[in-house]
Amino acid sequence: MRWLLIDKILEMEPGKKAVAVKCFSRSELFFMDHFPEYPIVPGVLQIEMIAQLAGKCLMANAPLFLPVLTSVKSAKFRKAIQPGDKAFIYTEVAKRPSFATAIGRVEVDGIHISSAEVMFGYIPIPENMRFKAAGNSVTGNTTTEGI
Repeated sequence: MRWLLIDKILEMEPGKKAVAVKCFSRSELFFMDHFPEYPIVPGVLQIEMIAQLAGKCLMANAPLFLPVLTSVKSAKFRKAIQPGDKAFIYTEVAKRPSFATAIGRVEVDGIHISSAEVMFGYIPIPENMRFKAAGNSVTGNTTTEGI
């Protein structure tokens, strides 16, 4: 199963910061079990939303390297995300020679829902994945293809 937790990147400064959106419908599979009478987005998926956006922002700046999540330094959850909510994800990344860090937050209707600080290591993108990675292009501050 693929967990694509970003619907669209709205703004991006490659290697610096990005803003994206994810709309949650009742048909998301995890709502069946988390929780049947009170469906909410699991916290771990909120961290993954931040990590996916930060990873895309890092790859836009260094397309031959794959950022790999190595740690979650902190995560805080303040309110629930429910079916029908439109979540905005904000990340700021700091790239270093051998690793990167990202601070991100999730908001719904302007209300701070969750936040996390994550760390990435880098691995070279394997030869067979390079064409696929090059397909996500960025023009100015918005993406033009893919996520």
